[in-house]
Amino acid sequence: MNLFNNLCEYLDFHATNRGDVMMSSDANSSLSYREARDYVQRIAAALQSSGIAKGDRVGILAKNSVDNFCVFLACARIGAVAVGLNYRLSVDELNFIASDANIKLLCFDSEFDELRGEYLQGKPGVCIDGDIAGTASLAAWLEGAGTFNDVAVTADDTLFHMYTSGTTGRPKGVLISHGNVLINCYQAPLSSGVWSRVGERALVIAPNFHAVGLVGSLMGVIYGSSLVIHRDYDPVGMIETLANERINVVAVIPVMLQFSMMMVPNIKDYDFSHLHTINYGASPIPESLLKECMDTFGCDFVQGYGQTEATMALAFLTAEDHRRALASEPELLRSCGRAVAGTDIKIVDDAGQEVPRGEIGEIVARGPQIMQGYWNNDEATAKTVVDGWLHTGDAGLMDERGYLFIKDRVKDMIISGGENIYPVEIENHLMAHPQIDDAAVIGIPDEKWGEVPLAVLVSGENPPLSEGELEAYCRGKLAGFKIPSKLEYIPGLPRNPSGKILKKDLRQLFADKYGF
Repeated sequence: MNLFNNLCEYLDFHATNRGDVMMSSDANSSLSYREARDYVQRIAAALQSSGIAKGDRVGILAKNSVDNFCVFLACARIGAVAVGLNYRLSVDELNFIASDANIKLLCFDSEFDELRGEYLQGKPGVCIDGDIAGTASLAAWLEGAGTFNDVAVTADDTLFHMYTSGTTGRPKGVLISHGNVLINCYQAPLSSGVWSRVGERALVIAPNFHAVGLVGSLMGVIYGSSLVIHRDYDPVGMIETLANERINVVAVIPVMLQFSMMMVPNIKDYDFSHLHTINYGASPIPESLLKECMDTFGCDFVQGYGQTEATMALAFLTAEDHRRALASEPELLRSCGRAVAGTDIKIVDDAGQEVPRGEIGEIVARGPQIMQGYWNNDEATAKTVVDGWLHTGDAGLMDERGYLFIKDRVKDMIISGGENIYPVEIENHLMAHPQIDDAAVIGIPDEKWGEVPLAVLVSGENPPLSEGELEAYCRGKLAGFKIPSKLEYIPGLPRNPSGKILKKDLRQLFADKYGF
């Protein structure tokens, strides 16, 4: 049972009891909780005046902003379902998602006008940040909208409809309820030990079409904290805001920290005394980077593991775990922690049977934050959630203490001469080399072994390694069959918004050369 039935009841509570506290701000505007409640109600009225009813899908194709977030909250207010659209996708990809979701209204930033494909061009649109010929601006759309009609919204009603990143095949629409979010926002602080506080300032960088950015922002509303919203990730801007805006907590991916440390040579001159926690996810953090960041920022670090189908969080590696790792157990930094409260995690084989501790298999999880299912795709839902257990598609192992270690995506596993190779193990070793800025490993066809590893590297300003030098570096540290047989350099690895490497894009890039 939840304290409240839906997300917006928390907004109302804070507006009534601490209305002057800032809810959110960006480069252009700032709203207190009272102002935000009133603004959200105006947008809700405009949605209803435009014919949007409970259960209807509203697309949001926009970068992070106060207006973007308030449009989302207004959808929640009337039981409509927001569909955050990834503006990094192509017109065809967005057209598929928009039509699949049956979006009835699109709210978008002017810079993404050209991303409106055939389907969205045929639907009403509202320009959030400006004026476009033939499309109402947000301000004009709100004029004369009247008063919104209150709608009964329960914990079981869908809050948002978010598409998977599509690392394999077509993206699927994940349905997350109000209850899923509320429960996960209770589980996360209880398990991580990091609680949002009234008025505490959180920096929002991750995009709101991604679970970390959206659910992290919603957690701020639930607990009454203040969101400082960045439109984009900027390595220097992040550091300046952390210091100058007295930020208390921020969620990042490790590569963001790496870039910021590189781009701000005088970073130790900044005052980070207000910062108490950096949350990170999508990948482990190298021990050398963690030590450098802890020395620079002087705060706690917490790693989260989850996926869209689990609302946000399934496990956490706590601040205490990080301190213990640096003191005496460095292997813990390869772990993503232990299951959040109220969640069971186990490792299973291909037959769905639990394997002994320490053995690799697929990670499956069961808990109240697991999705309602995939939109209009009962077959995929039945394959993904079996007897209440979410099959994550991640390969991993669990040690005797319950710590979870991600080895790779099941579908990214390389089988070479009958041996299973998990690319992440090789990538972690490669990333420790001082001349390698970034690394990914994929399998390529081989007549003798079936598949062999290909290392795709980014050297940055460092001189590139030869294949011989790479082999020498790996020899003795990795089993012979795990040493990359081929080596390629590219300017940067393709990643999705959560920071995960898009292995399918790498395969496409080298398909002709290696005969995929």
